[in-house]
Amino acid sequence: MFRRIGLRVFVCLFFVVAAAPARAGDVAEALTTFAAAKVVIGQKNFTSGECEQGANNPSAKSLCSPEAAVALGKKVLYVPDSGNNRVLGFKKIPKKNGASAKFVLGQTNFSNRNSGTSSTLFRHPARVQTAGNQLFMADFQNSRVLIWNKLPTKTNTPANVVVGQPNFSSSVEAATQSSLDRPENGLFVTNGKLIVSDTNNNRIMIWNSVPTTNGANADVVIGQPDFTSRGHAASDTALFIPEGIWSDGTRLVVADADNNRVLIWNSIPTTNGAPADVVVGQADFNSIDRPSPPTAQSLSFPFDVSSDGTRLYVDDLGNNRILVFNTFPTSNNPTADIVLGQADFTHGEGNGGNASPSAQTLAAPFGMSLIGNQLVVNDFGNSRYLIFSTK
Repeated sequence: MFRRIGLRVFVCLFFVVAAAPARAGDVAEALTTFAAAKVVIGQKNFTSGECEQGANNPSAKSLCSPEAAVALGKKVLYVPDSGNNRVLGFKKIPKKNGASAKFVLGQTNFSNRNSGTSSTLFRHPARVQTAGNQLFMADFQNSRVLIWNKLPTKTNTPANVVVGQPNFSSSVEAATQSSLDRPENGLFVTNGKLIVSDTNNNRIMIWNSVPTTNGANADVVIGQPDFTSRGHAASDTALFIPEGIWSDGTRLVVADADNNRVLIWNSIPTTNGAPADVVVGQADFNSIDRPSPPTAQSLSFPFDVSSDGTRLYVDDLGNNRILVFNTFPTSNNPTADIVLGQADFTHGEGNGGNASPSAQTLAAPFGMSLIGNQLVVNDFGNSRYLIFSTK
């Protein structure tokens, strides 16, 4: 069975430069196809894409192969910097390129990149999420989710609760009612429920209330018939490497990455193994097609999903693009209306087939966050995050 063990080798599959370069176009003022980002985090400008901005060590301004989506908590923007085993804290959402973080989690200062397994050390931090006064973080290589009961605002603040492990020093990968195996980009909190993509176990775990003690048991599992199964398939009840999650408290959307599709449940399941209602990216629940060149209906290793309740956004990692559906899908195989990262729906090259990035291109987007009228997109291959206006 395919197992997610890291990103640097895997992501190389998507850096194929094709003969058709991205086409230059007018820079749009709103969210339209091939729109330009307004601000970049992690780089000085839109045409740079080096890890640490070419320096030897991390800094308050740099990133190195960051993965997953950011989260806004009150007046702090939390930004995963996966390659440096840290999460950066920025004062609000930056309005200018190359902003400096105010504090760092996972390290004692901005120049360290230590890794470990404790309440203050991480191993490849991925998705972050805020809910009320709490911060949540998927600690990918430690097979756990960390919870801070108070939104941290100071460097090296320790987490309060661990999910997926019995304590802060454990990192065992397993398939039980309380364990996880490499959770990555699927982490969401809605109406008091904690929902986690247990990526290598090919399942979604639901806690009906946010855990307050270490190693708490989940209440519901989907993608599997029970808490000890971990197989994969393509059907309305199965998953294969699930990643990003979105919910409005009623509907549940999951990026089913290795099945090249997105699944939608019209209501959050309350029983194990519940079937999905709608599939995006495929004609039916049993197909796993990944056409080349891509189309306005196809997906290739979708890594994340988000919505404002009306539009559905899909991070189409394998095609180096974000697809936007102006109407939330209610039937199978819908057609996208807008594409970001590419000039049209039939190209999928990293950086538009060019050697250098721009404000309009992406190279392996590994997550996104919709925050008000701004879409913050992870651009893993260019060690940056791009901020688009959705107005």
